[in-house]
Amino acid sequence: MHNILLLCFFLQTRFHPGQECASFKAYALAHKGKAKDPDLVYNPEDPPEAYSNPSVHRRLSEYTAMAREIHGPEFDPSTADLEGDIVMRLGPGKPHGRYYMGNSTIDTANTQTLAQIRARSTSSSPAIRPRSQPQVVALQVSSVALVVHSFSTRSLFAF
Repeated sequence: MHNILLLCFFLQTRFHPGQECASFKAYALAHKGKAKDPDLVYNPEDPPEAYSNPSVHRRLSEYTAMAREIHGPEFDPSTADLEGDIVMRLGPGKPHGRYYMGNSTIDTANTQTLAQIRARSTSSSPAIRPRSQPQVVALQVSSVALVVHSFSTRSLFAF
């Protein structure tokens, strides 16, 4: 994923010169289509179907809500880079060693650990979200007859 987002920044700049592309916007665009597409734009009103994975829409929406809780209701996250503190609160932390979103774009040197964020949080701080459980989809199992044919190789080569 690290290389994909870096490539997205590069391609966005190359194919759409003069357009700013902060890491939030790059994350969204990387999950919408090809950078060469001249009609590829980030629109916060896009439905989940506009993204390659519906979880991307949910993550962008959750990030936007928390960023506006911190910076005010008029804040536009598409004009700013992803903030490690917000991503850590949404994650929470780095389960399996990866951030909740934009893994390669987060400044790890300046991002506090989840324990540090908890230690400095107050009652007015944005909540650290519980780790979401993946949805389990019921699978239908069909039975398949398996026929095994075996024979002895001794009988073929016996003299």
